[in-house]
Amino acid sequence: MNVSISRYVNSKINNQQISEYQLKSSKYTGSPCSVIKKSDGNRIPMMILYKDKLVGFFCLHLKEGPVAFGGYYNSDVLLRALSIDDRYRGQKIALRAMLILPCFVKQNFPQIKRIILAVNHANIPAQKLYYKAGFIDSGQRRIGKLGEQFIFEKELKGLNSRD
Repeated sequence: MNVSISRYVNSKINNQQISEYQLKSSKYTGSPCSVIKKSDGNRIPMMILYKDKLVGFFCLHLKEGPVAFGGYYNSDVLLRALSIDDRYRGQKIALRAMLILPCFVKQNFPQIKRIILAVNHANIPAQKLYYKAGFIDSGQRRIGKLGEQFIFEKELKGLNSRD
């Protein structure tokens, strides 16, 4: 499956694709527009592409982002607001993206040693996705807007010769 991850760049093509992005429910996630609005030097909007078409979106939050979830300022990154365009759900695109994410992070953020994320206790499909992608439940919990969240993590060891 030809899935790739790319940093969002403010361009006519990308913005056109974002305007066409379909997301019926944002109960557990944010829309691409909301992720972009919150972006700054440490919140980096990311696109999931399938055959060069935008099919998913998320944010990588560096520095203080992971700290709020029990992570480390300099060596962790927080995955936020993962969504898949409604038209592309059920095609294992999210799984493929999460499987290639560690290599993408290691190549683009070599100081990062671990990806962490929070998943709502009631969001069983997302929990299953993250388990399949090799994330583990850290045992940490926090209370979010919709109640209890599980903190998942994935170590980036063994992805290159420096580890």
